Amino acid sequence: MSESQIIIKDLKFYGFHGVYPEEQVVGTSYKTDITIDIDDSFEGFKTDRLEDTLNYEKIVETVLKIATRQKFHLIERLAQVIGESIIAFDHVMAADVTIYKSVTRLTPEPQWMGVRRRIARSRQ
Repeated sequence: MSESQIIIKDLKFYGFHGVYPEEQVVGTSYKTDITIDIDDSFEGFKTDRLEDTLNYEKIVETVLKIATRQKFHLIERLAQVIGESIIAFDHVMAADVTIYKSVTRLTPEPQWMGVRRRIARSRQ
């Protein structure tokens, strides 16, 4: 048995997440890395046809819609909602979502702080 994954790295967006009022109004820069485990019924590795794999453009559209149109106090919750939206796609077994937030409060230079959340489809 082989393992198949779709990887999206350094997807950048501007969002309005955070516990401080200015974060909800002014916003800040974010980036995310996502690894998606797909089941072996998708055979894009063998056929070279888009319909035989998970269309990552649809994943990116879904992630950006959540990240830029909704507001969360915690990026932990943002990661959870993104992960849940990804595992709702057919043939997705799990999603590993890491979100990095640009932070300027702690040092004079911007730093990236983040959270990682792995969500798996429940086995039935």
